[in-house]
Amino acid sequence: MIDQLKSPVYKFILQCFVLFLIASCSSGTQESGTEKEQLERGLRGQVKILEEPEKLSTITDQMKAYKIPTLSLAVIREGQIDWSEMYLNPDFSDGIIADSIRIFQAASLSKPVTFMAALRMHSAGEIDLDKDIEEYLQRYTLPAGKQTEENPVTFRNIFSHTSGITAGGYEGYERSLPIPSDRDILEGKEGANSPAIAVITPPNEQLLYSGGGYTLAETALQDLYQEDFSKIMKKWILEPVGMHDSEFTQPLPATKINQVAKGHAYTGEVIEGGWRNHPEQAAAGLWSNATDMAKFLIEIYKAYHGNSAIFSQDDIRTILNQERDGHVYGFIVDRSGDEIAITHYGGNAGYRTGMTISLTSGNGLVYLTNSDNGGNLGNELLLSASQIYNWKHFKQTEVQRKQVSDEVLNGLAGAYKWNDQIDLSIGFDESTRLISLYFPNGDQYELVPIQGDALDFIHSNTGVQVSFQKENNFRSFTLYGQSAIRIENNTFAE
Repeated sequence: MIDQLKSPVYKFILQCFVLFLIASCSSGTQESGTEKEQLERGLRGQVKILEEPEKLSTITDQMKAYKIPTLSLAVIREGQIDWSEMYLNPDFSDGIIADSIRIFQAASLSKPVTFMAALRMHSAGEIDLDKDIEEYLQRYTLPAGKQTEENPVTFRNIFSHTSGITAGGYEGYERSLPIPSDRDILEGKEGANSPAIAVITPPNEQLLYSGGGYTLAETALQDLYQEDFSKIMKKWILEPVGMHDSEFTQPLPATKINQVAKGHAYTGEVIEGGWRNHPEQAAAGLWSNATDMAKFLIEIYKAYHGNSAIFSQDDIRTILNQERDGHVYGFIVDRSGDEIAITHYGGNAGYRTGMTISLTSGNGLVYLTNSDNGGNLGNELLLSASQIYNWKHFKQTEVQRKQVSDEVLNGLAGAYKWNDQIDLSIGFDESTRLISLYFPNGDQYELVPIQGDALDFIHSNTGVQVSFQKENNFRSFTLYGQSAIRIENNTFAE
């Protein structure tokens, strides 16, 4: 037997077996690493033009193209953080190292975190989501509006954006300016840069995304607990979920300032002071990163399956049954076959954020960027992760290119009035032989002609579609379901 072990043939077989075992044991790690690399090197746009090669980009290249200094990214697989990374744009060489950056403004991702804390309070019997909000308010009285005693403003309709309170978000305050109180903000007093809130439609009637409603809820919770909002959130949500790098305190404590990824404008310039203060903490005041926000999503996923010690399965299933116009308490709901996914986005000055998770499979992604351009990169990350990890949501728009003559394209150029309010323009570029849609803020959407019922175009990065109407000789187009009418006559015909 010993002689057999020494034979060349046996040694060769043994070596092959050992190599097989090594490959088998390491295959899981290698696969995960390969998928991370695929995402880092294989970003794709919203639109896939059929029968044409798809151009893929790297995360670094897109950060350069969009002038995004920093990206915090986490990928979730089967209810666990598969991997996370902090990416730095080499074009922004100001001595920053990845390890020093820990937090970004989460912007409107603050809202679902606030709501889930309140849901815990409700389950614990601390608050009643369906009780008139006036019963919790001490320092502020909600002005008379469309609410009634029988149909009051409540925590529930505030958090579900159906309270009827004035729609809109917040601009934040430069760090050199004094920070107004919650009451000053609610009343629109001098020093506040947002109008006073009002109940402009009957509660529970319409879906109106309202930051003001969340500030009202913030005020009510502070009146109830006689405690600063940041401490309330730390107790009820941040510490239980393990979000150790997250913070609702406004302004940010001095000990955290060196950890901030400073916000940047569309131009790539740092915004004044590096970031703005948001006293409207519940609506926009959370500081966090992708890892902490992924922990938050995972806890909701675990609760959906009855495996969370923080949220109950009944609570999660109940709120999902209250879907309205594709939304559940601010989350966008995607139902693809037997799968259900929730998504939320955020945007403060200098920051763009987003997060998604399938409650069925536990697969998802979180991104936080310190740039006004971050939404473009975020959309590409979601689409690409969906392809690589085989998600059922965030799929590309597939279209067929249409050949349109330069004469026709050039004839579309001109000024248009959109929705009877906003001036837009169409320009034709002879070098690219494409038209572009120009917005008042300077944004330019290059449009590709595609097959459709009219003279249809699509913006490759976002999937935004523009359709010129043949019945009026292409003197108008539709955008987001609203018409844009040409200011000057258009005389060509296709």
